[in-house]
Parts: sequence; C-alpha cells; structure tokens
Amino acid sequence: MYLIDIAAGTALLLLGRKLFWLFIAIVGFYVGFEVARIVFADQPQWLAWLIAIGAGLIGAVLAMFFERVAFALAGFYAGGYVALVIVERLAPGSMSAVWPFFIGGLVGALCAAFIMDWAIIVLSCLVGAALIVSALGLGDLVSAVIYAGLIAAGVAVQALLMRVPEPPRPQQR
Repeated sequence: MYLIDIAAGTALLLLGRKLFWLFIAIVGFYVGFEVARIVFADQPQWLAWLIAIGAGLIGAVLAMFFERVAFALAGFYAGGYVALVIVERLAPGSMSAVWPFFIGGLVGALCAAFIMDWAIIVLSCLVGAALIVSALGLGDLVSAVIYAGLIAAGVAVQALLMRVPEPPRPQQR
C-alpha cells in the first residue's frame, strides 16, 4: 500500500487543482478509510474499504456535477484528514479523533468555499505531502522537514500550472 500512498500523494501534490475530481476522490477514499477504521474498529476490514470507495466515488461525482459544493466537500475531506493525521501523530491510537476531524473539516470547507483555487492547491499539497511522508515512515524531525519541502514544491508546481493558459476547446454545434 506504500507505493499507492506515494503515487496518490504525488498526484495530489502536482495536480490537485488541475484534476480536481481526482483530488476529491483520493482524499474522500483516505478519509473514508480512516474514519471507518476508527469508528468501526471491531468490524471486518472489507467494511472500511467499502466505506472508503463510497466516499471517494461520492466526492468524484459531486466534483463533476456540482463544483461549488465539491470545493466545500474537498475542503472538508482535506481539513478533516489533516486533523486526523495530526491527532494520530500527537496521540497514537486515540479514539477521540471525531471532534478534531469535524473541526478540521469545517475549517477546510470554509477555506475551500471562499478562497477556492488557492485553498484547493494548499489543501491538496497538505494531504499529498502527508500521504508521502506517512508512507516513508521516517523520524519526526526528518518527516517534518520533508513534509514542509513537499508542500512548498507542490504549491510552486501547481501555481505554475495555474498560470499556464489552457488551450481553447473546439466549439461544439
């Protein structure tokens, strides 16, 4: 699963805003998996996978049809995921991650709804870097340095991609 985490994290770091629907699908999957793992800890593993896939699909479909709602959902997913990662890092095995998840999710949703492009870029970089650093399993100090470097690189790449004009689409009749 580590290679998948690194690939998903890299996709979010480099293309989180450009491929917005993929950003929501990936973050929705990871949020769904983490929440299911915490809430349904004594249930079979397939239930966590089913919830994760469902959350990812819901996010992707919303992103395709309702962009403004999807921005808020992406912000909620990303903010909640980052809060879960922080709580897990500070208090491993803590079962009290529900409130930090919802508070982080609310902050992320509000940021994404009002500052859209830059919020999505920053949030996708935060989550992408978290996926990569978690998969690498390094020490705290090294993880923090790599995390900060990945976020900076991801924001820079996505900012450059945002400035590059998209080619005109052919007119449909």
